[in-house]
Amino acid sequence: MNNNIQTRSRGAVNVRILTLAAVFAALITVTTAFVKIPAPLGYVHAGDSVVYLAASVLPGPFGFAAAAIGGGLADLLAGYPQWAVATAIIKALNVLPFFLIKFALKKSLRRDKIINIPNLLMLIPTTIVTLAGYFVANAILYDAAAAAAELLPNLFQAGVGAVLFIVLGAGLDAVKFKSVFDKERK
Repeated sequence: MNNNIQTRSRGAVNVRILTLAAVFAALITVTTAFVKIPAPLGYVHAGDSVVYLAASVLPGPFGFAAAAIGGGLADLLAGYPQWAVATAIIKALNVLPFFLIKFALKKSLRRDKIINIPNLLMLIPTTIVTLAGYFVANAILYDAAAAAAELLPNLFQAGVGAVLFIVLGAGLDAVKFKSVFDKERK
């Protein structure tokens, strides 16, 4: 009987995680497709910050899925279907550094905070993933010159996403979001 209760409990946890992943996917979609911040080179979106939040909060596979689904849907809804597959792949890969650091520092990582040194350091490789991914995608869809021309705007986009991640993550840390979420998972 006790094993049956544990199985149900794990199932309930998975439903909570799955639900949060779906919420993150929806937030990524909306903040990428519709929350546009005016910038010198056109506009940037807030979606990358939510990708980083999802990567910091969700277990790996759920973070990958939320980022890929949210990013791909955003391109479809915003009228850029040619970018949907590339964006889904790039956004899933943006989660990879966060997943790897969680795995590497499993025991020593402070789990009750979103904004911590390892997560802040992961903003560097995730920016490299964004720049390399969109460079390759631009080169495939257009040409190398177009890809090179997009490096600076993509760097600016990643930087804005990082700043918004820090602000949003600090706000969520202030209300102890991750502690409450982790307690619910146990």
